[in-house]
This record gives sequence, structure tokens and C-alpha cells, in this order.
Amino acid sequence: MADIFDEVSEELKQDQLIKIWKKYSKLIISLILLIIISLVSYQAYISWKKKKIEVISEHFFQALEKLEDKNYSQSQSLFLNNLKNDKSGYRILSLFGLAESNYKSGKIDEMIFNYKTIYDDESIDIYYRNLARILSVLKDDSNSLDQQILKLEPILNSPSMLQVLAAELEIMLFIKFNKIKEAQKALNVLLNRSDISFEQKNRLELINKIYKNNVK
Repeated sequence: MADIFDEVSEELKQDQLIKIWKKYSKLIISLILLIIISLVSYQAYISWKKKKIEVISEHFFQALEKLEDKNYSQSQSLFLNNLKNDKSGYRILSLFGLAESNYKSGKIDEMIFNYKTIYDDESIDIYYRNLARILSVLKDDSNSLDQQILKLEPILNSPSMLQVLAAELEIMLFIKFNKIKEAQKALNVLLNRSDISFEQKNRLELINKIYKNNVK
């Protein structure tokens, strides 16, 4: 008798399962398909992104080769193409490359704009932004002393890896614009810092020796 009840119970369970399957089969199949499509799409995206980065990387190094060969127009086109299609680290490198290409081809205003794009972008690491400021000032022969000092101020006024280098560049700007008193004062301040390197100290002392007799 117990066997008969077991068989009936089992048949009822099977009937319930069949009813549940009929009721929810479309939903279950849809969920399974969605999971499969998601996995396939993700793998396809990873593959596409990897391929895209490989192409961008190839264009970047081609741009460097054109720059080295003094083919500035083609190097600029390749760098610009990378900027339009890339949000990875090659975007920053391409901006630096484009600035250098514009500088070497005599397009100083464009170079300044390229560096400004870097140091105005708060999503970029502060080291690269400060580096862009220094390079912009270092290669700028068109703006005034005040404009160039203003560009260096964010580095000069806050501790960073490039602060000492920016301070030395400020001294060279004072000398360049014949502000010898200001250069001498800045030299004395920088020479009294404990974090300057031995090579930089020797360089600064040589500059100090050359210009100290010119202070008025």
C-alpha cells in the first residue's frame, strides 16, 4: 500500500513540475539566453578593446617615428587621431607628443594649448599636469614673465616632485627677462633648501657666481 502512495506522490510531483515548467519556461529560457548573451558580449568587448588599444598603440609609435623623421604634419595627424579615439594612457602621451611636434614645427600657440589641455584636466595625475606646466614655460618664447610665472605658481606653491625644478626654472626666467635682483633672491632661497640634489646645487652655485656681481 505504501508503494502505491509513493507512486501517486511522485506522479503529483512530476505534474507540479510540468505545470511550473510550462508556466515559467519562457522566463527561464530568456534568463539563460540573457546570461549567455551577456557573457559572449563581454568577451567580445574585451577582445575589441584589446584590439583597439593595439591599434592606438601602433599609431602612437608611428607618430613618434614621423616626429623623429621631422615629418611633423603626419605625426600631428596620427597624434590627433589617437586623441579622438582613445581614453587610455595613450591619450596623455599623444598630447605630449602633439605638443612636441607643434613646438618643433614652430607652432608655439598650438603647443601652449596642448600643454594647457593637460594641466587643466583634473582627471590627469598631478605629476603629468605639473610636467606639462614646466615644459610649456620652458619652450615658450612668446608670453611675458608674469604670464609664465603665473603658470608655474601652482607648482611653486605646493609640495611636489617637480617643485625644486620649477623653482630653478623661475630663476632662469628672471635672468632671461633681466630681473637680476629677483633671480639672486630666488637663488638664495633655493640654495638654502635641503631637498635639492648635489648636481642642482653645483649648477645653482655656478649661476650665483656668474650673476652675483650684476645685482644692482
